[in-house]
Amino acid sequence: MPPKGNLGVFSLSWPIFLQLLSTYSMGLVDVWALGRISDDAAGAVGSVNTVATFVLMMFSFMGQGGSLVYARALGRGEPGQVREYYFVALLLHVVLGAAVSIALFVLAEDVAGLMGLRGQHLAFGTTFLQIVGGSAVLHSLVAMLGGVLAANGFTRHAMFAAVFTNVVNVTLILVLVLSTSGPRWGVRGVALSTALATCAGLLYSLWLVFFRIRIRFRRPGTVGQLKAHAALLVAFSLPTMLEPAFWQLAQIVTTRIISAVGTDELAARMYTLSITNMIGMFSSALSQGLQIALGHLAGAGETNRIRRLARNTRAAGVVAAVALALVTGLSGEWIMRGFTTDPEIADAGKLLLWCGLLYLPGSSLIMTTASSLRAVGHVVFPAVVGIVVLWAVFLPLAYALSLPLGLGILGVMIAMAVDENLRALLMDIRWRRLPGKRQERPALPEQTKRASVSDT
Repeated sequence: MPPKGNLGVFSLSWPIFLQLLSTYSMGLVDVWALGRISDDAAGAVGSVNTVATFVLMMFSFMGQGGSLVYARALGRGEPGQVREYYFVALLLHVVLGAAVSIALFVLAEDVAGLMGLRGQHLAFGTTFLQIVGGSAVLHSLVAMLGGVLAANGFTRHAMFAAVFTNVVNVTLILVLVLSTSGPRWGVRGVALSTALATCAGLLYSLWLVFFRIRIRFRRPGTVGQLKAHAALLVAFSLPTMLEPAFWQLAQIVTTRIISAVGTDELAARMYTLSITNMIGMFSSALSQGLQIALGHLAGAGETNRIRRLARNTRAAGVVAAVALALVTGLSGEWIMRGFTTDPEIADAGKLLLWCGLLYLPGSSLIMTTASSLRAVGHVVFPAVVGIVVLWAVFLPLAYALSLPLGLGILGVMIAMAVDENLRALLMDIRWRRLPGKRQERPALPEQTKRASVSDT
C-alpha cells in the first residue's frame, strides 16, 4: 500500500497518459489492418465500432469511479473496508459486463442494421460486434483491476498491462490477418486479435493484482454491507459515467452539423481530432492522477494539502494546454501536409488547430476541477453541469452559428469555446465556494446510509 497522502500527481499521471496512448494506438492498429483488408471492411467496422467504443468507455469510467472510492478508504486508513469494496466492485463489473456481452452478441446484427449497414457491410459489422462486443466482460474486468491498481498508486503497472495488450494485439493481427502464411481471417481475425489481446491483458492484470502486488479482496460480512458498498460504488461511478455518455452523443450530433457544412470541413475535423485528442489525453491523465492523490488526502482529512495540490495542478494543466495548443497551431502547415494534399481541407485543418487555443485550456481546467470536486465527494455537480451546458448551450449555438449564420466550421469552434470556458467557470466557482473543501459523499437512499454506518 502506498504511503497515505504521499502520492505525487505527476508520478501518477505520466503512466496514465502512456496507458491512454497505448489504448488509442490499439484502435489505430485495428483501423490500419482493416484498411489493408478492404475499404468496405474498414467502413463497416468503423460504423459498429462507435457502439463498441462507447460501451467500453463506460466500463473505463466505471473503473475510475470505483478507484476514487478505494483511494478515499485507503486515505482513511481502512484496509479491511477497501478490500470489501474491491470484492463488491468485482461482482458489479462481472454482472454488468456479462449482461452487456450477451446483449451485444445476440443483438449484433440488429445493431449493425440500425447503423445503416446492408449486405456485405452488414456481415462485416455483425462479425466484428459479436466478437468484440461479446468480449465486453473482459474489458469490464480490466477496467475494474485498473482502478484497483491506480488507487494504490500502481499506475505504472496498469500502463505495462496496456502496453502488453497492445503488443499482443499487433502480434495476433500479423499472424491471423496479414501474414501470407497465416489463416488470413480478415475482419474476424482483427476482432479475434482484439478480444484475445484483451484476455491476455486481463490475465496479466490478474497476475499483477493477486500475485505480484498481492492485493487482497474480502467478502462483506452481511448482505446489508454488500448492498451498502454497492450503493456507494454506484453513487460515485454513475455520474462519472453519464457525463461522457452524453458527451459522446453530442459528438455524433456535432459530426452531423459539420457534415451539413461541407465534406472538406468534416474531413479536416476528423484529421485534426487525432492531434487535439492527444492534448486531451494529457489533460485527462493529469486529472486522473490528481483525483487519485486528492482522494487519498480527502480520506486522511488533509484539507490544506488538498487546496494547495489542486490549485497547483489546475494551473499547471492550463499552462500545458496553452503551450501544446500553441505548438500545434504553429505546426499546422506541417501537420496537415501529413494528412492531405487538398489545399481547402488543409486550410480548414490549420484553422481548427489554431482554434484549440480557444477551448483546450478550458477543457483542461474542466477535467482537473471536476476531479478535485469528485475527490472531495461532489460527484454529481460536474456531471450535471457538463450535460446541461453541452446540450443547452453548445449544440444549439453550434447549429445557429455554423448554418443559419453562415460561419461554418468556425461557428462550431466558437460554440465549443463558449461551452468549454463556461463549464470551466462554473466548475471553478463551485470549487472556490466549497467551505473548507469539506468531504462529502454522494446522496444515498436513507436505508443505504443506515446500512453503511461503518463507512461514515
